[in-house]
Amino acid sequence: MTTEQLNNGLIEVMREKIPAGMNLARVLMDLLCIGKEAVYRRLRGEVPFTLAEAAIVSGKLGISLDQLTGTGRKGNAVFDMNLVKYPDPVRTYYAMVDNYLQLFEGIGDVSAVEAGTAANVVPQVFTMNYETISRFRYMKWIYQSQEYEQPRTMDEVVIPDDLYRKQREYVSTMQRFGFTYYVLDSMLFTSLVNDISYFVSIGMVSPHEVDRLREELMALLDEMLSIANTGRFRSGNDVQIYISNINFQATYSYIEQKSYMLSLLRVFSLNPMTSRDEEVFRNLKAWIRSLKKFSILISHSGEMQRIQFFNKQREIIRSL
Repeated sequence: MTTEQLNNGLIEVMREKIPAGMNLARVLMDLLCIGKEAVYRRLRGEVPFTLAEAAIVSGKLGISLDQLTGTGRKGNAVFDMNLVKYPDPVRTYYAMVDNYLQLFEGIGDVSAVEAGTAANVVPQVFTMNYETISRFRYMKWIYQSQEYEQPRTMDEVVIPDDLYRKQREYVSTMQRFGFTYYVLDSMLFTSLVNDISYFVSIGMVSPHEVDRLREELMALLDEMLSIANTGRFRSGNDVQIYISNINFQATYSYIEQKSYMLSLLRVFSLNPMTSRDEEVFRNLKAWIRSLKKFSILISHSGEMQRIQFFNKQREIIRSL
């Protein structure tokens, strides 16, 4: 395969990958930090894209270079671990949340996005607006990471305002998607309460903090119940909530908008492992959708099951 063929193939795939209505030249100017004329020389084939430029574009637009060159092997897929690390834990945690938001770059019209999640933990879109719950999850992450000085108690844990703003930005972005559905493991609040109880048992969470966590978890349940009753986020966008009758081992998500496809697998507490591979996406989406067969829709239906589910979660939270 000649350089010209590779270059033309890359340009063709790029045109397919960018959202409708977006100008490819403008996208490349932003991604590659080069001028307008330099971009057009590449698009006209006068100058080929360098390997570094092709790597940047493939990473941002989800283009598989091995498939483009014909060297990809069936059954193989590339995953991005999205790992970040700074000497300061707050900066690292901030970067992890910011990485989530950067994954959504290039989507274009978020109102046309479909997002599906199978969650065995309470989804972050529901927790990140709550100060004490956020501090608990941050403390747990530090405790598990073993990379930073361990806090003696949760009272010592402080999250700066700019991190809260970044978390709220994440929640706002997720709630602007055109259609979202969640398949929730019925044990997700049990798992969270067990986590809190463990840190209480080792003296890291005080009775005062337990009271605040209990209060916020009740408020979170009220918010989730309101969403389930209306079938909409506060943004007005549609959302469906299913409760699964089977348990699953991890949290899986996909995001789709025309030519944009992203698969996410939750690892290491916060940051997701992601892939733009089409085969991975198709299989993950099919698996998440298949869980609906084992689940009960409690948004705009299943009123009795909805009441029973939320009453049970309140009992679990009261047990703290």
